[in-house]
Amino acid sequence: MSFSTSVYKPVRLEQIIIHASVAVTEDITITLDNAKGANYDTVLRKRSLSSEQDFVYKPTGEDDYQVGDEIKIAVTNANVTGIVYVTCKIKEIG
Repeated sequence: MSFSTSVYKPVRLEQIIIHASVAVTEDITITLDNAKGANYDTVLRKRSLSSEQDFVYKPTGEDDYQVGDEIKIAVTNANVTGIVYVTCKIKEIG
């Protein structure tokens, strides 16, 4: 499963919440696809879930994004079980 959100205004990432309908064993990768190009793309967090349903990513500092950036979330589908829900909480910045 993959999910991405495009940035249309400058925003700050507050948190990403990932919830599965059942306990899953999958890998999660959260990546910044930078508008400046591939040389600026960054893996923000990787996490392996083992029989878990929830994962919350909260940046440790101010994680600001500009117009054209994308936040990509990928979850493997090794076990073909359950549904994964993604919520991105962002805050518009001036």
